[in-house]
This record gives sequence, C-alpha cells and structure tokens, in this order.
Amino acid sequence: MLPSDPQAQRLRVLYIAEYFPTPARPNLGIFVERQASHLLPWCEITVVSPTRIVPPLRVWKRMLRPRRLKEEWGRWRREVVSTPPAGRVGELPVHYPRYVSPPKQVFHGLWGFWAYAFARPLLRRLHREQRFDLIHAHYAVPAGVVALLARRWMGVPVVLSVHGTDVTYTVRQHRLSAAIVRWAFRKVDAIMVNSDWTRRQVLRYGGNDATTRIVRLGGDAPAAEPAPASPADEIRLLSVGYLEERKGHAYVLRALRQLRDLGYAPRYTIVGGGPLEASLKALVRELGLEDAVEFAGARPHREVWEYLARCDIFALPSWDEAFGVAYIEALGMGKPAIGCAGEGGPEDLRTLGDCVELVAPRDVASLAAALRRLLDDPGRRERMGAVGREIVERHYTWRRNAADSLAIYQSALNKAGSQP
Repeated sequence: MLPSDPQAQRLRVLYIAEYFPTPARPNLGIFVERQASHLLPWCEITVVSPTRIVPPLRVWKRMLRPRRLKEEWGRWRREVVSTPPAGRVGELPVHYPRYVSPPKQVFHGLWGFWAYAFARPLLRRLHREQRFDLIHAHYAVPAGVVALLARRWMGVPVVLSVHGTDVTYTVRQHRLSAAIVRWAFRKVDAIMVNSDWTRRQVLRYGGNDATTRIVRLGGDAPAAEPAPASPADEIRLLSVGYLEERKGHAYVLRALRQLRDLGYAPRYTIVGGGPLEASLKALVRELGLEDAVEFAGARPHREVWEYLARCDIFALPSWDEAFGVAYIEALGMGKPAIGCAGEGGPEDLRTLGDCVELVAPRDVASLAAALRRLLDDPGRRERMGAVGREIVERHYTWRRNAADSLAIYQSALNKAGSQP
C-alpha cells in the first residue's frame, strides 16, 4: 500500500542505470524511466546513467566494408554526441557520465569498475548536495558494481533490480564475470526481479532467498477504445522488439510462409530496429513475403500503442527472455500473445490465465500451429484478450510496482538502521 501522505515520507533515492532514455534513443530502458517516474510522489530521485563511449562491436564488424563502416561509425557518433552530460527526462534529473571499458564480449563483468572510476567525482558531488537515503541500481553490471563501490563511503543501502542479462549473458561469460555477478548478488541489501524464472536464476547464482522478491513491471495501456477485430482475410500479426536473433522474428517469418502456403493470409508488422534488419528483409524476399510484411522501424514508445491497438495477435517467440514488457503492453491493449515456453514473462502470465500461447523456442512448426489455432478461433482470440487485459489491470500496473518498490526500500532502510 502506498503512503497516504507522500510529502511526509519522501526518500532521496539515487538511481544508477546504464539503460535509460537519451535524445538519440528515447526508448532505451523505458521501463526503468517508467518505474522512477511513478515513484516521484514518494521519492526525490536523481538518475546517473553511465554512458560508454567505445564503439560497439557492430561498428568494428564493418572494418572490411568502408562504406558500411562509415555509416555505422556516424550513427554511433551521433548517439554519443547527442547525449548531454546532464539533462531531464520528464521530471527526472539525469546525469550521463562518460566512461571507457574493454570489449563487452570478453570483459563485461568488469565494466562496473571502469564506470565507477569515471563516475566517482560526480557521485561524490551529488551525495554532498543531496545526502541520498538509498541507491537503486538496475542490472548487477555495471550499475550494481558502481552502487556497491559507492556504498563504501555513502553508507546507504543498495537495492538491485535484475532484469535479465545479468543471468542470461554476463554470468555465463566466464568465471571472472560470474564471480563479479555473484559478489553483487550477495552484497546488495535487496534484489528485485521481474519474474519467477529470474528469481530462480538469481538464487542459483548466489542471491539471498529472504531478500529477493518479485516486483512486477507495469503495462498500463493508454485509455482508448479497442480497435474492431479485423476481417478473417486481414488478420494482423505484430512483433515489437529489438531486431536481434533471440527475439525470434525470423521464426515468425518462416511460420508465416507456412501459413500462406496453407491458404491463410495474415499480414505481419515488425516494430523495432537493430542489427538484423538487413538480413530479415533479405529473408522476406527469399520467402516471397514482400506483400505481407511491413518493417515499421524503431518508433517512439507513445506510437507503439497505436500499433498494438491495430493488431489482432502479438507474436514474440523470444528466448533468454527474463520477462518482456512488450507482452504485458499487448495484453493491456486486449490482444492475445504468443511467447516461448520456459521463458520468464510468458510463463508467469500463463499461470494467471489463458492469455498467452506458449510455443517451443526456435521451432517454426510449433509457432505455425499456435498461429493457426488463433487464426481459426476468433472467439478464443477475443477471450484471451479480455483475460489478458484483466490480468494487467490487476497485477501489472506501475502504481502497484511503486508500492512494492517502496516496501522494499523501507525494508532495506530498516535493516540497515538495525545494524550496529
């Protein structure tokens, strides 16, 4: 339950989050921004978002293709140059300290130590000015490491949110990265996770059962009249996600080809940008789906709701998915969803009601069969959408997220205050 008098209990919270919206990437870490914004009535929040200024691997991969190298280098440089040292995102003051570090593919676990070395003067100044009560770090690496190193002289509790890549990527990299993630899990005062699957992984890698809690993210949909169902010959499929292999766009395309061969004629829209855009467009041409597939590109978050409102089925058969906010945003708009069995978000949602079709990861046949079931049964699509909307309204709101977050903050502060 949220405090009835917000002003009387305002906490001064330092958010440390590598993923946070920037002018060039307004959707980056939007779920972190949404959580922080909904906590503002009860907390004074300052955000520090360490910004790495070493060209990523996608740039270096173009070394043998000068024209593409120039394009990628220019895109990356514009992202860095357009990110100010400090600014505001909505009502949130945000600082973007620059840092350098070794390649992610080998030394991701060490990034927090590098980020801390560059951000320490800023952190000291901010703490002198505001005297934070608590640090909330998002991801163990680099933010959690930065927070734990700063705690040595700030003397405040550290709450860590684990969203996914800590347990799907960093901890699996090698022994050193695994040791750093395990150290962060052991040392923080509380851990917030987004699904039961993520919780199990955190406990597997050293988290404390008593202080690791599931805090559901929000999927609050804007108030709008639901779009009418499409005619049977115009069913619209939608995916929203970064264009990378694990999101499963290629499997939807291949399943769509199978459906077209069986006489179905759904249309498919992909919202998102990423490194696989060119290869996915090539696959569309190879499969002869040019007339059925639309690449909408990366869109501002406010526009994504419009695509969700117009679709009939949301399909994102991704793996290594700790949760996936896109699922609850689709359900919040009353749309049935397709996700992979064994993944955090789809599994948690399915336990709450029949709102998600679960398919085998990387399995075109399983995906095509699930799509056929939904295409053949408009009544079930409608029922699934209604169940999904109710689940989101009951369990996945940012107001509930704020209440659960505040309870964890207070528990961490009480624990710290009781220690000698």
